Amino acid sequence: MAPGIVLLVIGGIFAFAITAESSWLDTDMLGLVLMLGGVGFIVRSRMARKEVTTRDVVRGPGPVDASAPEGDVVEHTELVRRLD
Repeated sequence: MAPGIVLLVIGGIFAFAITAESSWLDTDMLGLVLMLGGVGFIVRSRMARKEVTTRDVVRGPGPVDASAPEGDVVEHTELVRRLD
């Protein structure tokens, strides 16, 4: 997301702060293109973000006492965040 914000800032500088004229470069158009690229980058990075949760349950051997629970339960929960 940070590169998208950088593109927005640089595009805003080109579009609104630079008043120099050039025969081969339109700074307003360059600023607009950079800002649109920044917005596209931010939107894509927000849509590609996924969270995956996995849970493993392992049951051990049962206890000798019949009134005790069936087995030891060990739970492992892991939250994995993947950014594409």
